[in-house]
Amino acid sequence: MPSFFGGNSCPQPRYIVRTLSYDPLIQHIENFITPREANHLLQVAVNESCRQSNFRPSRAIGTDGRSVARQERTSSTAYLPSDDPVVQCVRSRASEYQGYVDLEMMESLQATRYLEGQQYTNHYDWATNPAARNQTTNRETTFFAVLDVECSNCGTRFPKISIDWDVEDKRWCKFVDCKAVDELTVRAVAGSAVFWRNLHSNGTGDMRTLHAGLPAVGGKKVGLNIWTRREV
Repeated sequence: MPSFFGGNSCPQPRYIVRTLSYDPLIQHIENFITPREANHLLQVAVNESCRQSNFRPSRAIGTDGRSVARQERTSSTAYLPSDDPVVQCVRSRASEYQGYVDLEMMESLQATRYLEGQQYTNHYDWATNPAARNQTTNRETTFFAVLDVECSNCGTRFPKISIDWDVEDKRWCKFVDCKAVDELTVRAVAGSAVFWRNLHSNGTGDMRTLHAGLPAVGGKKVGLNIWTRREV
C-alpha cells in the first residue's frame, strides 16, 4: 500500500458508517477523509506548486454517456493525478470499502468546487443510455466526500428518497436535514462522505438515486467524487 507524510503505510481513519437507506443502498461515512488528506488534496487541486488552479468548468454525463457542458451543473472540476500518494490511499480505501473492488474499474478522482450560488441540479451519476455509444460499463457506485465546506444548507439531496425524520432518532439530525420533507438531504460535513449504489443487480440504473448538489449559500464547498464502474 502506498505511503505518504513520511509514514510506512496509508493512514486508516476510524470512520463510522451509518446506513440511511437499505434499498437503494445509501450510507453516511463519518471521518472517511482525514483533515491532512483533505488539505493535501485541496492543494493538489489548486496546484499550489505553480500557483495555478486545476479547476475547470464542470461537465455532466449526457444520456448517451458522453461528457457535455450543461447549465444544470455550474461548479468547477479538477481531476487528481493517479500517481499522487494521497490519491492512491483514498482510492485503496474506497476499494476496500467495496470489498476490494478492482482499482481498474475506478475512475480518476475528481475534486468538485462549488462557489457562492453554484449547484448541480437533479441528475443521475449513471449514464441513462450507455448503449447509445456502445459502452460496456456504467457507474455502479458513488462516493461523494467533503474536503472543505464554508456554506450552509449545501448538502446532497435525494428527492426520491422519503424518510420521516420525526419518528427517527434525533441523533440523525447531525448528519441529515431533519426538516426536509419527502426527501433525503445529507448535510455537507468536512471529512464525511455519502456512498450509494447507482445500479440494480442486473446492471440497470436505479431511478431512485436521482440527486442534487444544493446551492452553496454563504461560502464555498469542495467535494470529492469517487466513481466505480461495472460491466453492464
